Amino acid sequence: MKKTEFKNELKEKKIDLVYEEEEFHQIRKDLSRIAALFKQVGFRDFVNYLQSPWRIMWVNFWAGIFRGLGILIGMTLVIGLVIWILTQLVDFPLIGTYFQQIVDYLESVNVINIAPTNGHLNGITQ
Repeated sequence: MKKTEFKNELKEKKIDLVYEEEEFHQIRKDLSRIAALFKQVGFRDFVNYLQSPWRIMWVNFWAGIFRGLGILIGMTLVIGLVIWILTQLVDFPLIGTYFQQIVDYLESVNVINIAPTNGHLNGITQ
C-alpha cells in the first residue's frame, strides 16, 4: 500500500468518525429531549399506575360511581323538564287535547300528580 493511499484512507476514516460522532451527539440530544418530555407529562407515574391492577380497579370503580350518578341526575332533570313542558302544552288549542291524553296516561300509571284546576305540575309522586 502506498503512502498516499494510506493517507487518503485515514482521511476517509477520520471523516466517517466525525460524521458518526456528530450523529451520536444528535441522537443524544434527541434522547434528552424525549426524556424531558416523558418527565414533563408524568410518564413514570402513568407506568406505575398501569403496573398496579388494584389501583386501576379502584380508580375505575369510582369513575363508574360518578358516571352513574351523573346519568341519574341528568336524566332526572331531562325527564322533569319534558313532563313540565307537556303540562304547559295542555293549554294550547287543537294540540292540547293530545297532550292532555299523554298527561292523563302519566297520571294513570302514577308517574306524575297534576292538579286538575290549573294544569300545572305540582310534583312527582313515587
